[in-house]
Amino acid sequence: MRLEQKQFVPFMVGIAIITMLVIIYSSFNFQRKQQTRFQENVATSDSLLTMPLLSIFENGSQSVADQKGSETIVVFWASWSDKSTSMMDEIQNYTVQNDSLVVLAALVKDATESLPNVPQYPGFKYVDGTHYFNYLKVPGFPSYILFDEEGQVLNTQIGYEEGVGFDSLKVYLQ
Repeated sequence: MRLEQKQFVPFMVGIAIITMLVIIYSSFNFQRKQQTRFQENVATSDSLLTMPLLSIFENGSQSVADQKGSETIVVFWASWSDKSTSMMDEIQNYTVQNDSLVVLAALVKDATESLPNVPQYPGFKYVDGTHYFNYLKVPGFPSYILFDEEGQVLNTQIGYEEGVGFDSLKVYLQ
């Protein structure tokens, strides 16, 4: 079957629209699968609490299990990400009002040499989170995992939206 020249442009526009819709659907589906896989990995991981996270500014390492008895949040962030900084600011605002939250600031996809140029948050424990991030297959950052005093996962968050740090912590830690 041959297309006449006057039918070619509408045909190509139709193909372009169908292709665009397939790409959009595939992207959303892929993102949803990544988030589901991350949440499943968090739920089924047997070493989530005990996996050591190498301390950046101190010798030794930290783990979620070391924080038992305190609510703990592991925040995956990068120093060059503005959204990471915004999330860290909101978490810092929460910790000012509630000092019982332990913050493990897990740096990913970044060089520790860049940290002196980044604002430091008092009370945060800075750790290298790359291995933990890759192990859980976290689909992006900033992201966090929130644990209760016994080490049970209360919430996971992928990405940043205004209020996602401060407001969601208030909801889950009341």
